[in-house]
Amino acid sequence: MASTNIESQRGKNQRVGRTKPVASKRMWTKQEDVALIECLHTLALDPHWKGDNGTFRSGYLSYIEKMLVAKLPTAQIRANPHIESRVKLLKRQYNALSEMLNIGSGFGWNEEEKCLIAPKDVFDDWVRSHPTAAGLRNKPFSFFDDLVQIFGKERATGTAAETTADAVENLVMEDNTFLGALNVEDEGVKDSESIEEIGASN
Repeated sequence: MASTNIESQRGKNQRVGRTKPVASKRMWTKQEDVALIECLHTLALDPHWKGDNGTFRSGYLSYIEKMLVAKLPTAQIRANPHIESRVKLLKRQYNALSEMLNIGSGFGWNEEEKCLIAPKDVFDDWVRSHPTAAGLRNKPFSFFDDLVQIFGKERATGTAAETTADAVENLVMEDNTFLGALNVEDEGVKDSESIEEIGASN
């Protein structure tokens, strides 16, 4: 009987001493997002953590957890699942925005509001075949330029990394150059036709 009571008490002590499981879902605050972006940016500049293919090396999530503990000691943000899921979300949104901006046609970037702009019908049509872009139209994304540095193929180590405004400006310049070349070609054809007409009349 005494042995049974001891075992029962031991079981209660073990249950009391158990660590509370980490919640899988977390509502990130603006301060926490800023801290995470800062940590990712620091690692993106470090060749020890950023691989040549643009991905982070194994163990970076645990290292970011330690960095966040120093920045936000009471936040209790864990590598898994908190940091891992947040990084996946940021990367998924970054890739979706980048793809639309690279397409160019119908899509643009509001530098003041830091958001993607596009006619509703153009965006809705795009989302039908690209569901990860859902909800990104007119949604402020103030970290986009930072994520270009973090997730872009080129590391921002001294070579000028292209910001969102630069990317959009370059797309416009490329379009203007293309249209200019068409105009020159068209004028050349007209001049050639005029010369042929003059020669025929003579």
